[in-house]
Amino acid sequence: MKQIVGGGPKKVLYTLNTVRRIGLKDSAKALMAKNACKACGLGMGGQQGGMTNEKGEFPSVCNKSIQAQSTDIQLPIPSEVFNHTLADLKELSAQEVERLGRLSKPIYKAENSNKYTEVTWQWAIDHCAEKFKQAQPEKSFFYTSGRSSMEAGYLLQLVARSYGTNNITNCSYYCHQATGVGLASTIGTGTSTVELNDLSLCDTIFIIGANPSSNHPRLIHQLKGIRDRGGKVIIINPAKEPGLVKFAVPKSPKSMMAGGTDIASFYLQPKVGSDLALLKGLAKATIELGFEDSAFIKEYCENYTEFLSDINNTSW
Repeated sequence: MKQIVGGGPKKVLYTLNTVRRIGLKDSAKALMAKNACKACGLGMGGQQGGMTNEKGEFPSVCNKSIQAQSTDIQLPIPSEVFNHTLADLKELSAQEVERLGRLSKPIYKAENSNKYTEVTWQWAIDHCAEKFKQAQPEKSFFYTSGRSSMEAGYLLQLVARSYGTNNITNCSYYCHQATGVGLASTIGTGTSTVELNDLSLCDTIFIIGANPSSNHPRLIHQLKGIRDRGGKVIIINPAKEPGLVKFAVPKSPKSMMAGGTDIASFYLQPKVGSDLALLKGLAKATIELGFEDSAFIKEYCENYTEFLSDINNTSW
């Protein structure tokens, strides 16, 4: 059975086809701009611009970012599209809908209509204002896209507070709120404790329950760097993701020509639902082998005595 390799020429072809579809001029302008990746939030240009990330690496761009940007710089959706009913639009695939174009005008669907209708900005603003008058601010909830600009988000919360509510969030916060609360209650902060550059200095990294080969392709380059230095990449995931076993990194000619780079030093596939037992087992083994960092635990950890008692009372 032929081994499936993540990345490789298909990623390069996807990028080239996307560039061809949206035009070289628009593509170059987007890729050379000073911005952050809309897929992962890391710099792919940042303040340096030109596909150079925070570490000064070039080229630093992935196909997911190109996909996200390509939808933003499409031509407007033709007005004729809205002559079709909702039933017609439902026959389109998600990709077909995405490639219809971008919204350049407000659209509205009346309660008794089976179509969207393009309306003027003034009509849309007046309609929203009228609905605001009919609603109670304390029972209102403002929700926006995490992909919108910081300026747009700032303006939205000013509108909401002027209206009389602080019930405001966006999809990114809503998505990560559970992890933020969980992390804050265990390690003291709801966000990550490492920077991108830290990955170029570590000897071992654990990837637990994630698939960066598809969702965060730029991280794969960092994992390749760890393996190139002789470090270890431990993958813990019930699913066997081919791209985490072997990945042909497009920005590395050597990796591409070799048919891919080994990513996982060790791939552990626990049964679904056994993650707590697995992590307690790792802690128990670390303690029994005497590999715990007592000085770090003493200075930075709380309730370690209770944790140690629980681990010691858990049998293999």
